[in-house]
Amino acid sequence: MQSSKLRQTLFPSAWQDQSRRGRHWAGEDQMNRYFFYNFMLVSLMNLMLFVPHILVSNRYSGAVASLLVAPVIGAILIYMFTNAMSRYPGLGFQDILKLHCPRWLVSLSSIFFAVMWWFSSTIVVVAYAVLINRFFNPDTNSTIILIVLVVAAAYAASRSTLTINFIIEITIIVNAPIILFILFKMVRSPQLNLDSIRVVANYVTKMPTIITISAATLIFTGYIYLALYNRLLPPNFRFKHLYIYPVLGFIILVITFFVPIGFHGTEGVDRYIYLWAVTSDSLSMQYGFIERVVFLFLIVFLNLTLVYTMSGWHLGMEYIKGCFKGSKPEIDSPKAPLSNYIILGTFATATVLYLIFTNEKLNYLITSYWLVLRMFTEIVSVLWIFILSRRRLRSE
Repeated sequence: MQSSKLRQTLFPSAWQDQSRRGRHWAGEDQMNRYFFYNFMLVSLMNLMLFVPHILVSNRYSGAVASLLVAPVIGAILIYMFTNAMSRYPGLGFQDILKLHCPRWLVSLSSIFFAVMWWFSSTIVVVAYAVLINRFFNPDTNSTIILIVLVVAAAYAASRSTLTINFIIEITIIVNAPIILFILFKMVRSPQLNLDSIRVVANYVTKMPTIITISAATLIFTGYIYLALYNRLLPPNFRFKHLYIYPVLGFIILVITFFVPIGFHGTEGVDRYIYLWAVTSDSLSMQYGFIERVVFLFLIVFLNLTLVYTMSGWHLGMEYIKGCFKGSKPEIDSPKAPLSNYIILGTFATATVLYLIFTNEKLNYLITSYWLVLRMFTEIVSVLWIFILSRRRLRSE
């Protein structure tokens, strides 16, 4: 749906002519909605990552306390980042840095952020390729599955920023009700042992560690997508109902941590790496043509994995393109430039090589360290842009 005329016909109230950067979203409600979709995408993908396994592995050594600390950290970062970015409507994080920082610093930070976004998507799509091999077809090579996934995700990521937002919206609207249905069945299941949950919950007094806090705060990371999608903001835009995000994130985080413990017990829960896939396989549906819930779970997360990878690689691609001289950000280019395919082809190749040269144990270890690096990177990035916005406010 690349035609701008068709888009304006389908979404007449969402468009207006603004500023030198072209088209922006017209209404605050529209952009608040899309900010919510990005937050939900990361929150739901939290089930697919190693985060549940990392938390339950530390269930006696600070994981429970980290569930209480993470929403506080997430709420502070969300408020600071949205407050800072709203002062630069129509500009992405990289565009703002170009206004205040030397070019060499912008280029170095952009390359670093691009690698971070590439890897955040890579660990998800690699994990899903292994899951398909385990649960759907053990005879299929994981590398072949991964190649199919990365080709689809890379092509989607080459589309325009506006198109990416449309795809995220459709994906969340279609898949979120199914995920909520699965979570509801788990919470209401008679197999859920509340005594096991109470035993682990009593360890709330144990001090959290850096590992557990970094894993728990990942669920709130969806706000950081604003680093690129802020280019779609209209002037004088205001974020609304920010209190929803820490509350919603906390609810999802509690379910993510305690439901598998209720199903597998305080000791048995530590036996599985892909914890939620195994937990969903503990359920069955009495009605319908899909008896095992795990099949429904994996189909839904196939959609989320592709969209999450698409969005992450799109951000990484835009960071790299911004390092080139004369590059101009476009939110709705009619045709994908050749540079998009070159950059995304590099991402896809690197992802396949990552699967070939690593195993599950090494991937788990790397992911654990990456989560810590991600948390500190987010904190530094938020403080950086917040300080720049304060300086701009004082100079006006």
